Amino acid sequence: MKKNILASLLALCAMAGQAQESQNSSSAPLDSAIIEGVVTNMPDGTLLSITRDYDNSRKDIIIKDGKFRVAVLPKQKEDTYYLSHYCQLQTLYVEPGLKIKVKGDGATTISNWYVESTNHDQKEYNAYVQFAKENVPDYYELENKNSLAYEKRFDGSLTQEERNKATQEDRASRPQLEALKKEKYNAAIIEFMKGRPFSKRMITELYFILLRDDSPAIIENAREVFKKYPQEAMNERYVAETKALLYADKAKIGEQMKDFTLFDREGKKHQLSEFKGKYSVLEFTSIGCGPCKMSKPILDELYKRNKDKMEIIAISKDPEKIWMGEEREVSYHEWNDHQRAAEPSAAYGVTAIPTFVLVDPNGKVLDINTGLHDFFVTLIKYIPDEEAQKMLTEYNSHKH
Repeated sequence: MKKNILASLLALCAMAGQAQESQNSSSAPLDSAIIEGVVTNMPDGTLLSITRDYDNSRKDIIIKDGKFRVAVLPKQKEDTYYLSHYCQLQTLYVEPGLKIKVKGDGATTISNWYVESTNHDQKEYNAYVQFAKENVPDYYELENKNSLAYEKRFDGSLTQEERNKATQEDRASRPQLEALKKEKYNAAIIEFMKGRPFSKRMITELYFILLRDDSPAIIENAREVFKKYPQEAMNERYVAETKALLYADKAKIGEQMKDFTLFDREGKKHQLSEFKGKYSVLEFTSIGCGPCKMSKPILDELYKRNKDKMEIIAISKDPEKIWMGEEREVSYHEWNDHQRAAEPSAAYGVTAIPTFVLVDPNGKVLDINTGLHDFFVTLIKYIPDEEAQKMLTEYNSHKH
């Protein structure tokens, strides 16, 4: 999955059945932004959607005569919106009163569509796409092919056989895409960044590169780029995470856990190490993560069965305001560090969520797993649990 922006992408997919809102922009408030699009190689009636970052509001857009037009009302000086097609995204940087023109082609993934705007961040976004197209064309073409295959997986107009074929193509191309990123794209785009002004695209590019590539040359050059980050940008999304990845003291399996100070919803301070004497499970999670949400009741029952032997700490990667607005659904611990768990995530090598870290009663890291299945495989070696074993047996029987 292109984790771009993870919470927003998952929210867009989850809301696919919501009612369509009006596209009439003629009566929009004066400080609305107008987004107009001209799209080729997409039939009339094709559905696009636009969603504001960290907001459940959504407008559905229907392509008619190869065009669309929609008004949005930014809530601040610059808002980030996502234009989506089957869970692929184009980022739009929107200012009050701004007019934005989108030029799209159904033969190209929506994330590579051209957006004409006077906004600095939007111009930089276009520059990064153009650089990839011209300088690492094999990566650009494979990334586009992979994204289009991913879109087809969710296209209800296709047959199940066609969607299955697209799923196979998507999965087959991912390892090739990751290899090309490490062989060519990462180094090339970081060199490109050295000559570019600071932008939000720079933040996201550097962050997602560092999630998967911590080779010494990449780290050294990424640190040079990070020096461009102005002080006023330090609260932008992914900046704290990028800094943590660049300078993290990594936890290692078999060594003592890395300790951090976090807070519960009442503001009380806690240390990750405070449960020595019991097994500790650190679960890195987010409100926009579907697998995390599905794991909650399972983990809650696990905790209730074994709380004499273990403690579970859910560490939120969400902004504090969003995390504070969540309803408490579990009996185990839920903590936040005011910084989207940037440093703990980097220390424990979190590249996907949910990630589980199992720590023994003496504070030694036993294992780090992505996903509930792999976590249970490790857990039952140390804490025998019949229900967890039963779930693994059922999963394996269905798999085969």
